[in-house]
Amino acid sequence: MSRHLDLVRSFLEQLQARDHREGAILAREFSDIKARSVAWKTEGVCSTKAGNLLGNTRKNRYKDVVPYDETRVVLSLLQEEGHGDYINANFIRGTDGSQAYIATQGPLPHTLLDFWRLVWEFGVKVILMACQETENGRVHVHVCACLLWSGAERKCERYWAQEQEPLQAGPFCITLTKETALNADITLRTLKVTFQKESRCVHQLQYMSWPDHGVPSSSDHILTMVKEARCLQGLGSGPLCVHCSAGCGRTGVLCAVDYVRQLLLTQTIPPNFSLFEVVLEMRKQRPAAVQTEEQYRFLYHTVAQLFSRTLQNTSPHYQNLKENCAPICKEAFSFRTSSALPATSRPPGGVLRSISVPGTPTLPMADTYAVVQKRGAPAGTGPGTRAPNSTDTPIYSQVAPRAQRPVAHTEDAQGTPALSRVPADQNPSGPDAYEEVTDGAQSGGLGFNLRIGRPKGPRDPPAEWTRV
Repeated sequence: MSRHLDLVRSFLEQLQARDHREGAILAREFSDIKARSVAWKTEGVCSTKAGNLLGNTRKNRYKDVVPYDETRVVLSLLQEEGHGDYINANFIRGTDGSQAYIATQGPLPHTLLDFWRLVWEFGVKVILMACQETENGRVHVHVCACLLWSGAERKCERYWAQEQEPLQAGPFCITLTKETALNADITLRTLKVTFQKESRCVHQLQYMSWPDHGVPSSSDHILTMVKEARCLQGLGSGPLCVHCSAGCGRTGVLCAVDYVRQLLLTQTIPPNFSLFEVVLEMRKQRPAAVQTEEQYRFLYHTVAQLFSRTLQNTSPHYQNLKENCAPICKEAFSFRTSSALPATSRPPGGVLRSISVPGTPTLPMADTYAVVQKRGAPAGTGPGTRAPNSTDTPIYSQVAPRAQRPVAHTEDAQGTPALSRVPADQNPSGPDAYEEVTDGAQSGGLGFNLRIGRPKGPRDPPAEWTRV
């Protein structure tokens, strides 16, 4: 577990080390991904012969998104004339190397049967849908009570049943068992699929407000979506079916987020973990997976949030310092107005905030003091306790006047004793009674003691301080 958390922490620290260069680095990485993807096609590394056959081209929603031959899904059911083995879909390997995902386009009117053949043949239990049926338009009611779409683009044919309205796709009969809204963005449908007197339950999770070629306003609901999908999947071995309109951009983001989440759950994050390599590998299996730079930056943001939560939930050190961590996604990160991810500060003690969350404001300079830390063993050191090294206990730290200290806390929500605070009206004892400020910046490491302001407490400052 310790090594696993070290790898998680290392990834977050690498992100923070990029500082203001974050935007340029991600832009360069994504440009490299696109260049390699083009090279694979021009050099014949990733062929698309099956999808370009005359009888199959009409089954592609977009002529420039054609599945790679090596990983394409090959159908075997209903191979009579007019229902061959082709569908615009690719397998994507999971963390264990299995065919964990089927990335596919949203069905067309004439590929509804092929879609349900895919679901049935490969034992799909959960479908993740990252688009709406129609986007970029408005619905109007015609005088004949018909629904007409104005200025809208059809992104996906409805392949699920509605209430009291079963859907027939060839020999497959689909009925709606239940429909609920998990939150403002996600709708969960439970479908009953019947084929040749056999019935199965298939769940569909639809993200209702994810713009085409864009990103959601927050990572919270994306993480909720993949978590719910895995709960519904249970221990089943079938792949998750993931689609948007073309089955590449939004689909790739969902697959990548779930992939990284599985690495966390199984504690199999490699020492050289890289989101660049994750996306690159997925693009070898499904064309244009994670299609835009904006989606690539959103993926980084979401993974950083996922990693930060993991540290807070599993590390006692992070549990004790939760009060110093701003909520991970309290405010949505604006991907449309900034090309670079904002830099954040890391408080002493190793607490690293998400790359999208601003740090807590520090105290004014006039009310901050620097004090030498003693090299003696800290209180509570005993058998089984790791002795701190030079990086754990800095020589210089910052203290705040007792009048500004918050009241003492007994324990956090998990029952873990929280960091104690000395009340303002209580006299301290000993020369080390000044409290550390965990959300301030580290001292500059100068080789002398620094007195910035006169202490406001009821006693004189330590004798070791000297005036600069």
